[in-house]
Amino acid sequence: MRLLYITNGFPYPLTSGYLRHYHFIRGLARQHSIDLVALSRTRVQESHRAVMQRFVRRVEVFEPPRALRSFSDKIRSKVHAWRGGLGPLSEMCHKVEQLVRAESFDAVVLSGKQTPPVISRLAGLPLIIDMCDAASLRIRGAMRHARAIAAVPLLGKYLRMRRIERYLVRKADHLLFASQRDRDAAMGKGRHDRRFLAWKADTADPTVLPNGVDLDYWRRATDRRNPYEIVFTGAMDYPPNTDAALLLAQSVFPLVRQVCPKATLSLVGRDPTPEVVDAGRRPGVTVTGWVEDVRPYLEQAAVFAAPLRFGAGIQNKLLEALAMEVPIVASRLAADGLRTAEDKGAPILTADAPTEFASMLIRQMQQPSSKHADMLSRRCFVERHFDWQRHVDTLDRVIRSVVQLRAS
Repeated sequence: MRLLYITNGFPYPLTSGYLRHYHFIRGLARQHSIDLVALSRTRVQESHRAVMQRFVRRVEVFEPPRALRSFSDKIRSKVHAWRGGLGPLSEMCHKVEQLVRAESFDAVVLSGKQTPPVISRLAGLPLIIDMCDAASLRIRGAMRHARAIAAVPLLGKYLRMRRIERYLVRKADHLLFASQRDRDAAMGKGRHDRRFLAWKADTADPTVLPNGVDLDYWRRATDRRNPYEIVFTGAMDYPPNTDAALLLAQSVFPLVRQVCPKATLSLVGRDPTPEVVDAGRRPGVTVTGWVEDVRPYLEQAAVFAAPLRFGAGIQNKLLEALAMEVPIVASRLAADGLRTAEDKGAPILTADAPTEFASMLIRQMQQPSSKHADMLSRRCFVERHFDWQRHVDTLDRVIRSVVQLRAS
């Protein structure tokens, strides 16, 4: 089949938040001809384009003409594009319209909360929308933990996101979510969630299509661990990660040091905010910034800590730590993103309150690594439930089903 694949972000390199589309495109390309159209917030390197060109028939990237350094620049750019100006989003819409007129596509796979304006240019083609996560839930969670001065703009962002999500639901032939938790929340199955997806009568329930893990890459090279080392990884300018890093450094780790004075904490990830950088000045805390390879930090860790208080979707950082056989203590919210269709939780410990979280970390640090009987079970859990090829096969079946249903 001929597929048009539209993304809000270029799906390479694999350090980006769009790696799921790299793996989906690479897998689908074995059976289908794909045209990739991507909206990017940054300039895309030619070497990165060349990687994707190996899998697709065409690569079209729409990127800012210059770096949008200030917040006001970004806002003006978005408003200009939504009003039909010659911004990247508007240019992408025009290109998609040209492609749809000139080519015979069988279906469209679309992702991203910035790409809805493209939908009106698809001429009614079968449309599979990858919601990935229920973004409005993440924003609502951020509102609960934000200072009063930040709550008002977050409320506006939340309401806008709800409108976008409802629009996507109305236009989709089929929806994909990255986690069981997000799909359930969208359908109103959570304890505190109201259903926000208004199903069309002829639309099937969404499909859960999780992220996977490259098990060949995320593999231990040594069994040596630092029994006092706690690690947290992620993009440190992403609000859920920033909040978790600060909570860990300011509230949880000092409690750990009271019992284990030799304990150390590494916050590993690109673009730390000034607040995270300042947290790195605390005794025993290291803020690395960008690192070329995260694996050595996971290999030496006695325990991985993920006290996320808000967020959505699936936490890649937890999958990577599990594949590297690292003990994990995570918030219940973070752990719930790994719940599978069989409703079996991941082999990790959960805690929320700082005292409870610190106690769990101390327990893991005091347990010799040789006595972690479930060490291999962590990797086995990932192998069973988060294999990229298995998810590609599911996506392929969804696409074929949607096309067949439209044709009947």
